[in-house]
Amino acid sequence: MACRVVTVTSFKGGVGKSTVAANIALMWAIAGKKTLLVDCDFRMRSLDVLLGLENEVVHDSGDVLSGKVVLEKAIIPYPGNRDLLFLPAPFNFKNGIDKKAFSDMLEEAKEKYQLDYVVLDTPGSSGEEFSAAASASELAYIVATHSFPSIRAAECTGRELEEMGVADRKLIINMFDTSGRDVDKKPSVVDIIDKTALCLGGIIPYDSGLILMQDKGELIDKSEGLNVYKAFLNIRQRAEGRNVPLFTGFRGINRKKLLNY
Repeated sequence: MACRVVTVTSFKGGVGKSTVAANIALMWAIAGKKTLLVDCDFRMRSLDVLLGLENEVVHDSGDVLSGKVVLEKAIIPYPGNRDLLFLPAPFNFKNGIDKKAFSDMLEEAKEKYQLDYVVLDTPGSSGEEFSAAASASELAYIVATHSFPSIRAAECTGRELEEMGVADRKLIINMFDTSGRDVDKKPSVVDIIDKTALCLGGIIPYDSGLILMQDKGELIDKSEGLNVYKAFLNIRQRAEGRNVPLFTGFRGINRKKLLNY
């Protein structure tokens, strides 16, 4: 199988893109797929902290693009899984991002590491990082929450990606309240799909434990019993072409109620 390049994105900050990108990449690694996770926020990187690798970063993709170091010097293996690799972003990169150079860097990584997947985590804006990532991708996951501003941002992001030629665009609803409370105050799943005009790729439930894991620099690889783990597993399986119903494997929920509100 040829390597697939996947962008995780939204023009709205605070919707959990980095969390989604990191754990989707991890799920492919758990499946034995060689995966490179790339932080594309060239002004305020954060994935190194989320992965617990902030003390391991010596070089970054900016150094590679500037020709200061070879690619191998910047890539960091994730300690929890040998099939997950990480390429950190620079701080406050001011040289401008050349799309061809960025694409060439990814092509080099694909070949040298025999990658199955590349996951690109973009900042919450439509700047040059977004443009470079989109131009190299064949699949985009657009992240939204229940908030109306994030839903509008997802709609705008999807439209921009379509204009840029990214045909495969999927919506991920993040931090979804599976309690079913206040249903009359929130848009339904169907409403979100209709407003964004995107196909649904998955729903990730809100889990305070996930926030605590992030604070400790941990991903979900040791949390197989949690609904949030099942959510990322379902997303991975759908991306691989399997028909997986929403909320498959979730515990303690009223699936019918959640789908109907």
